[in-house]
Amino acid sequence: MANYQKAFQYAFNLESTDPNEILIGLKSLALWQTLSVHGFSHEEISALCEDLYMFELWQVLKGAKIYDQKTAGLLLLVASKGLLGELLAEMQCYLGIKQSREMCDKTIGHINRMSASKLQQWLFASVAYFELVRQKQALIKVKTGIEHTEKGEIIPNIGILSV
Repeated sequence: MANYQKAFQYAFNLESTDPNEILIGLKSLALWQTLSVHGFSHEEISALCEDLYMFELWQVLKGAKIYDQKTAGLLLLVASKGLLGELLAEMQCYLGIKQSREMCDKTIGHINRMSASKLQQWLFASVAYFELVRQKQALIKVKTGIEHTEKGEIIPNIGILSV
């Protein structure tokens, strides 16, 4: 079973060149940016993120039921970026599970039986894909003043799980 503290460390050290520097990953979160604008200190935001916000996400994704620690950390990163529901729906569709966009016991069962390396590869690719799409959408919005997204427009290729 995965451990929250280890998952948190893994998720937010991914973007850091210094393994002890968690703030780099946290500073990219919208929550961090919003709270810092309103006068919260780095220490306060870091504590809120780790002790409340991320722990709540950990509960939502039922991280303690996931066997692979690295997979649990990546799912925490996915959840922190607001992508968990979208990726779970895609995974549930692929696996033939009723799409709930929530972590259910059937989804956890499949996650625990899947090849951890293939699932992790898909999670990394999905996060990178969504980040690129968000950057492109932000650029289009800045240039045109129009925010354009359609439901289902940005779905990552889940075919990697069948390889």
